[in-house]
Amino acid sequence: MKKILVTFVEAGMGHITTAQAILEALNLNKNEQVEIISKNIFHENAVLSNYEKFLIKETKKASSNPLHSRVQQISMHLLGSQNTLKLVNGVIYKKQKDLYVEELKKLDPDIIIDTHYFTSFASVCFRDTYKKSCKVIAYDPDNNVHGWWCKKVDYFIVNNDLAYKQALKAKFAKEKVKQVFFITRQGVVNTNQNKSFYRKKYNIPENKFAVKLADGAYAKAKLKSFVYELIKINKPISIIAIAGKNKLLYNELCNLKKSLPENITLIPFEFVPEVYEICKACDLFITKAGPNAVLDSVFVETPILINYYANQIEEATNNLFVNTLKCGVTIKNKHKARKFVENCIDNPSLLNDYIENEKKLDKTKNGAYEIAKFVLEELV
Repeated sequence: MKKILVTFVEAGMGHITTAQAILEALNLNKNEQVEIISKNIFHENAVLSNYEKFLIKETKKASSNPLHSRVQQISMHLLGSQNTLKLVNGVIYKKQKDLYVEELKKLDPDIIIDTHYFTSFASVCFRDTYKKSCKVIAYDPDNNVHGWWCKKVDYFIVNNDLAYKQALKAKFAKEKVKQVFFITRQGVVNTNQNKSFYRKKYNIPENKFAVKLADGAYAKAKLKSFVYELIKINKPISIIAIAGKNKLLYNELCNLKKSLPENITLIPFEFVPEVYEICKACDLFITKAGPNAVLDSVFVETPILINYYANQIEEATNNLFVNTLKCGVTIKNKHKARKFVENCIDNPSLLNDYIENEKKLDKTKNGAYEIAKFVLEELV
C-alpha cells in the first residue's frame, strides 16, 4: 500500500486552503492501494511550532509593510535563489529542517505533496537522505514562481500560463513542470445558492448594496482604513469586515458599529472557514491581492477591488485577475475607492462586465482533481 502525505503549514491561509482542496480530491478518488495522510508537522514539537509562528509573523509583516516584502524578495537572490534557499533552510534553520525530516521518517510516506517552499525543501532532504523512492510534489499556490521553490522536487505544479513560463525560465526541468487549472475547495464549488440565500444565512440586509472587506487571515493591510473611509458614504450600504484572527481589530469594529448612522450597516466577523459564502452574499469584494481570497471571490462570481499588493506574488495575482481576466479593478487610493463604491450603489450595472468575465471561467474544472488523478493514476 502506498502512503500519500499532504502537508499543512500556516503562513497565510493560502497554503492551507490549497492543501485542503488537494486532500479532498484525493479522498474522493482514493482506492485500496493507498493510504492518505494529512499532517501539520509543525504541531509535533515546540521548536517546529515556534518556527511556524515565525512564518506567520513574517506573513503579517509582509502584509503591513511593502518594504519588508521587498527586502524578502531581494534576499531570496543574494547568493542565487537556490543557494540562498539552502543557506537559510539548510544552515540557519537547520535544526528546524532536521526535526521536520525526522517527523517525515516516522510517517514514511511514498509520495509527499507540499504547498510551501520550506516543507518541499525538507521533503527533498528526506527523500535524498532516507528514501530515494519517495516522490516529492510541490504545488505553487501563487500565480507566479518565486526563487525559493526547490528545483530538486520530482514534480512542480503551477496554475496558470505565466507561472509555467516562469518555472521554465527559472530552469526547472521541463518534464518536472505541470500546469493545472486553479485549485479551489469543494465548499467554494458548492456555493451555488443565490445572493439572497447567503444574505439571510449571515444576517446581511437584503435591500442594501453589500461590500465585503478582507486582508487575509491577519487583517494587517488596508482593511481598517478602508472601513473608516466607507462609513463616510451617505447612501444605504452594508459593510462586511472580516477581521480574521485580528481580535483587536474585531473588537474595535464591534464598538464602531454602535455609533453609525442608519444608512450604514457594519457587520464585523472574526475568522470564518466558509468565508466564500459571505463573498457570494456581497456585490463587491475589496481586498489585498491574496491569490486564494481573490480566487474564491472570482469563483463565486463577486467582482473584486484590489486595494493593495505587498510583493511580486500579490502583484502577479492583481495582474492576472484584474488586467488579464478582467474580474474587477485596482484602486489603491481609499478616497477613489469610496467614490467607485458610491457609483456602484447608484448604478450596480457598472459591475456587470466583471461578473460576466467571472462566469467565463469553467467552474467544472478544478486543479485539485487534476493533481489527484495524476498522483493516483500515474504515480500509484
